[in-house]
Amino acid sequence: MAWGGKKYDAIVIGGGHNGLVAAAYLGRAHRRVLVVEARDHLGGAATTGEISPGYHASSVAHLLEAFPRRIERELKLGRHGLRYAARDVPTIALDRDGRHLLLPRSRKEFAAFSARLPKDAAAYRAYLARLQAFAALLAPLFAERPPKSGDAEALQRLLRRIVWRAELSGGRTMRRLMRMLPESIGDLLDADFESPLLKGVLAFDATLGGGEGPYAPGTAFRAICREAMRMQGQGARLPVGGMGAVVDALAAAVSAQRGEIRVGARVARIIIEDGAVAGVELEDGSAIRAPLVVSSAGPRATMLDLLGAPRLETGPVTQLRSPVPRGAVAKVNLALEGRPEFTGLAPELYGARLIVSPSLEELDHASAVFRQGGFASDPVMEIIVPSIADATLAPQGHHVVSILVHYTPYEIEQGWQSRREVFVQRVVRALEHYAPGIGDIMVAGEILTPPDIENKYGLAGGDWHQGDIRLDRLFGFRPAASFGRYGTSVPGLYLCGAGSHPGGGVTGLPGLLAVETIIEEMPAGKTRQRNEEEPA
Repeated sequence: MAWGGKKYDAIVIGGGHNGLVAAAYLGRAHRRVLVVEARDHLGGAATTGEISPGYHASSVAHLLEAFPRRIERELKLGRHGLRYAARDVPTIALDRDGRHLLLPRSRKEFAAFSARLPKDAAAYRAYLARLQAFAALLAPLFAERPPKSGDAEALQRLLRRIVWRAELSGGRTMRRLMRMLPESIGDLLDADFESPLLKGVLAFDATLGGGEGPYAPGTAFRAICREAMRMQGQGARLPVGGMGAVVDALAAAVSAQRGEIRVGARVARIIIEDGAVAGVELEDGSAIRAPLVVSSAGPRATMLDLLGAPRLETGPVTQLRSPVPRGAVAKVNLALEGRPEFTGLAPELYGARLIVSPSLEELDHASAVFRQGGFASDPVMEIIVPSIADATLAPQGHHVVSILVHYTPYEIEQGWQSRREVFVQRVVRALEHYAPGIGDIMVAGEILTPPDIENKYGLAGGDWHQGDIRLDRLFGFRPAASFGRYGTSVPGLYLCGAGSHPGGGVTGLPGLLAVETIIEEMPAGKTRQRNEEEPA
């Protein structure tokens, strides 16, 4: 039966940013779409929350780095209210002695960088050029659908494009990339650089979000993947109003296409009739019918919990039942009754992306403590003071601080309930090294451990990436070869979340690419249903 007297061409499970992107693009393709979100708010981990009355911060993700211009333009997000408080946010490695290091973005900044690190300047330029050349080979692959499994011709076309791009870059780039794949970022940086601070910040970027230490094999490849994903975007940006503003604009784009959104509507199961999708049933027992269901929930939750393992073959079930990755990052949001003062940092740089990762040794130590189920006494962190650029986030003269704490375990000895206060104290104490007195102006705070992120925002295991960042878990192998192109073995059921290609982060690409697959495989005639209230 229809819900509320209406019929839908498609139902999107989950109102995170990928689900909303998918719904908006389905609307552009003239499908009548319903988005059902289990929680009472949209956005998943890309939301803006209230720390304390009057103080707001991006709840988990806090920078927009890889969101494609294409999505922003095609969905007219600017018309729907998306604005930026800051663009091209710089990265600064904080130094305990106040001799902070700005990663250069211009000739002027590179001149200052060279004066500070004369022995590393040329090596840094060469490293960046090599990293960008490798990432340029992969970046187009992240922006397009993987070839169909078993489609030899499509695979050949893909390989030809890769080889062609490699030849255009001199022919040696591909061979160098192949040699780099198994390397650790730590060994690579030790071979090229002298500055502990520079090595620390570069390795931080290669490991953030995962549990591997800087000397783990394959972490050099993670650095390439991160750069390739950044190439999808328009530089690090801070949306006005926090990350929730991106979701608000996407929701408005869905509504502009006559799509509907329901929050507090948890799906209990996906309805299958005659071997194909027929809709969903909610926990309250109501059924909503549609010949197409697109799920931004995790692949495991979608296929095993909502669909059911008996409907799948043994191979895919085994692949989906492999251990869920556990998150390795906590989020701490602080409300301050004044502006923090960073020793040795020019006030015009207070709004930068500030990295606390003093050396490879300290990063490696933090990862070792993490693997033993603890957190380091000197945590490594990414800090943003978004209210410097966006005054809407806090009362006048007051500020908020947004912190990602790397190498925070999902499970901890004695449990998080008894260790939360110690954890926060260590974070604040570490901040005091760089911004003395910050604890004295702190009026409220929020901590989200990996279990909190899982429970509050629906990210399985609290893992941002929703799957390993390894070569055998990317592209057409993500989340598994059986589901590597968004479709499933059940006609009408597709995946569009972070667990699918190209992966996590606020990019919208899984939603966009899933819809491109749907349009190719399910022409409008197969999914279009006319609303009973609409004229013929």
